[in-house]
Amino acid sequence: MNVLKIFLSIAILQICMVQKSVFTQSIEVQTDEKYKFLATYQSDTSRYMLENFVTTQAFYKQKAVSTLLNKLEAPIKYFSYGPDTDDQKHTTHLTIAAYNYTQIEKKVNRKIEPALLVIYLTKPIPLAHVDQLMRKNKSSWTKDEVNLFGNQIIDHIDYLHYKFK
Repeated sequence: MNVLKIFLSIAILQICMVQKSVFTQSIEVQTDEKYKFLATYQSDTSRYMLENFVTTQAFYKQKAVSTLLNKLEAPIKYFSYGPDTDDQKHTTHLTIAAYNYTQIEKKVNRKIEPALLVIYLTKPIPLAHVDQLMRKNKSSWTKDEVNLFGNQIIDHIDYLHYKFK
């Protein structure tokens, strides 16, 4: 009887391994064919951010934030987050920019789009955890923030719309 149980266990394990390898071979690799390198935008980082991450957000939906961060050529010089209106203890979004706060203010004063990307997440993150990192790293984007947000899944991407006339 024990020999039969061992034989059945091994057979089931082998079937599962075969099914797994067939499944992984059938996955189609998704590429971002519309991505353009920062150098092609001739120093227009705002346009680079909007065209590569907002306009083509379908590529990033339901993927980890790290997918976007690994693609991003411009350094993150500014980031923010905030509580959701219904739940003051969690956030479901992250705002990043390739400009620091002073540069953003100058662009806005000159009525130039600073392209602050707002990345909406599928699951909320406790604000206390993000607040703790902000205090620890003095509001700088570091590996800690990459580790916290990188595994989060993107729901959709937008940007902070300034109403310039």
